[in-house]
Amino acid sequence: MADLITIRKKLEKYILSSGHTFREVSLKIGRKDSYIQQYVKYGFPKRLNEIDRKKICQLLQIEEKELIDDELRQSSNEEKLLNLDDIAVHSTDFICIDILEAHSNQTSEQRIIGRLAINYKDFYGWCNSNPYNLKMIRNNSDSMEPIINSGSLVLYDSSVLEYAGDGLYLIDYDGQIIIKRLQKTSGNTYLLKSENPRYQDIRCQTEEITILGKAINCLNTRPL
Repeated sequence: MADLITIRKKLEKYILSSGHTFREVSLKIGRKDSYIQQYVKYGFPKRLNEIDRKKICQLLQIEEKELIDDELRQSSNEEKLLNLDDIAVHSTDFICIDILEAHSNQTSEQRIIGRLAINYKDFYGWCNSNPYNLKMIRNNSDSMEPIINSGSLVLYDSSVLEYAGDGLYLIDYDGQIIIKRLQKTSGNTYLLKSENPRYQDIRCQTEEITILGKAINCLNTRPL
């Protein structure tokens, strides 16, 4: 049996035995230098995407099946990742998106507190991301109101671990997981902006934050 945690531990073992560092592997596959460490230690992203996985296996000279967990293997007909272009869309076919508990730090595995099931047909109206990269987390702040209300569930793409243009990002800043509008003001400076005018903008160095994903949708809570 190979669950997600087992796969990450296996990858860590393969990297260490190869003589590479997490940083070296990240850069060799064209990712940010902290990408592999975030994946191995904290589970961000939940799964390696197909391209990254193939590059890592080639670099470490291991078989690709070594980095495929049982759930993914089963849902991919025992061999390959889901190809969105090949999906047969039926009303009875569902994807499940993990809803994670928001921790104040990343020292432990984030606990899954629920799952949202949605059929493929509806999913295409939400976003264009691979469903295996999607996660949800509850926003516990009013700093992004009125766009995101406090208590709302935010859908984010956990494969986006680098700045990809202005937008709303899930960020680890000063030990807190927050959602902010992220703007790059210079080569090594970010501006963290809130939608609520009661909150001031935060200017910080790029190394002061860790990008955990890009917000793409939300389920707003609003009394009726």
